[in-house]
Amino acid sequence: MRQGSTILRALVIILSIVASAYLIMYVGSSRGLNTTVTSTSSGATNHVTFYCGSGNSIQAVFATSSVVLMLSDGTTLSLPQTISGSGIRYESNSVGSNVIFVSKGDSATLSNSASTTDMRYTTCITANITSASTAGYENYTDRSSTFSFIFPKDFSVSGTDMGYNSQSWAQGATTTGMELARIDVPQNYESGTNFGNAWFTVGASSNPSAVATCLVNTFDVPTATTTRTIINGVLFTKMTFTGAGAGNRYDTTSYRAIHAGMCYAIEYTIHYGVLQNYPKGAVTQFNEQKIRSALDHVAQSFRFL
Repeated sequence: MRQGSTILRALVIILSIVASAYLIMYVGSSRGLNTTVTSTSSGATNHVTFYCGSGNSIQAVFATSSVVLMLSDGTTLSLPQTISGSGIRYESNSVGSNVIFVSKGDSATLSNSASTTDMRYTTCITANITSASTAGYENYTDRSSTFSFIFPKDFSVSGTDMGYNSQSWAQGATTTGMELARIDVPQNYESGTNFGNAWFTVGASSNPSAVATCLVNTFDVPTATTTRTIINGVLFTKMTFTGAGAGNRYDTTSYRAIHAGMCYAIEYTIHYGVLQNYPKGAVTQFNEQKIRSALDHVAQSFRFL
């Protein structure tokens, strides 16, 4: 009996050693898979890129109670974390300057009281931007990996309104929602013409009224049209309409679908001036078909993940 008890104790010890070794290997390998968090002397850090439009960006390195911001113009800022009623807030006060960086969800904004006219970093968004398999295009995937699409490299990723309180999530929206992504087409894309600018957006709302009217074309204009189309296996309602104001035209194409209980609006707007309003010979008619084709290619590449 004593010998059997000794053998049993030995087996228990051996099994304990093996289990401990397995646990150490498992935890170590799991940590090794995490590519966004690294250990530093001040604690864990998280590296995030925010895109702010017109080629401007912010590289943010978040630590336990501070953030280091590396701006695309070469400026580096180090800000301590402060109390925030919503989102995460970092702030640094000095004589003549109050620098504030606020991040909420995928959006962020940077302001500096010493340069109130500098709006380059006031509306920013984080996303995973990678090279697409299509030449001349990049792939956009939102941070939560809910959707993706491709866009031409000469278009720019811009920021969106912060929080779920914006009516800019869809053209003509009267309910609140969230603008999830925005791509801008600058005026110089068709320089010397009456082209103003254009933009592509992805927006969503879970507001019951927005969901109920999601697939209804509520635009009471003669140019409004409604059709159905399938994009990457999902049925969308396609709406087109033209808005006008002060000698400008706004041609919008909106693809809408209900997904996961939310109304999604995948749309683009082309803004241009009425050619007759320009001095004779000042500009030429822009190639709307070229821009429409490029933007619709972006819309047709949209997919839920």
